[in-house]
Amino acid sequence: MSEPVRIAPGSFGAAEATGADQRARNVLARLGFAPPHDAEHPLALQGTDGPLVLRALVGEGARLLERAGYRVEVDPELRLAPAGEQALEVLAEIAARLGELTALVESMDDVRDLADIGAQMVTGPYSTTDALHALFTSGAQTSLRAGGSLHERADLQAWHLDGAAHTRAIATAAAATGYPPPAATEPRVRAARTRSPAARASTAVPVTSATATEPAPSPRRTRA
Repeated sequence: MSEPVRIAPGSFGAAEATGADQRARNVLARLGFAPPHDAEHPLALQGTDGPLVLRALVGEGARLLERAGYRVEVDPELRLAPAGEQALEVLAEIAARLGELTALVESMDDVRDLADIGAQMVTGPYSTTDALHALFTSGAQTSLRAGGSLHERADLQAWHLDGAAHTRAIATAAAATGYPPPAATEPRVRAARTRSPAARASTAVPVTSATATEPAPSPRRTRA
């Protein structure tokens, strides 16, 4: 029986594969395992997409090789735990939704609406910075009871506390920035708001004997 393909932490990348023939190399190459510059070096998986993504790629490579008939041994350090797999799915959803919010912001042309979105991101129940602060704080607390050496736990706690401090600083700086006053609204935007059906409906004045002779309000002074 042929030797198994072994995937383990490497010296030239996050993971290295040894014992792969040309067909196995082709399979792994599709997932980002780069061929070595030196024939004696193993295939190396490099990337900057984060540890969970790299572990997921290792797991996918092992599954593809096993499906092709290879025996595969993966170092336990490179296996993606169920919690890590769930976290990766959640992070992918968060990134996708933030991408949708970014696209929405890019499509807007009303400075007040843009200001409202920015303020909501750092205020109230939908504050993304508050959510990140809570996440980093939870990570710092969990670090103290997680497995590992005392030094590792302390370093991980400090890393999470730094993240919490940075997110709080972002929220504090944004809250200290003055909200755009109505006078700063560009004439083009004021005119657009005045022309909108919602603005006209909200500023409509019932016609009575007392108001029929009064001049109509100036569009330039009408605000939604």
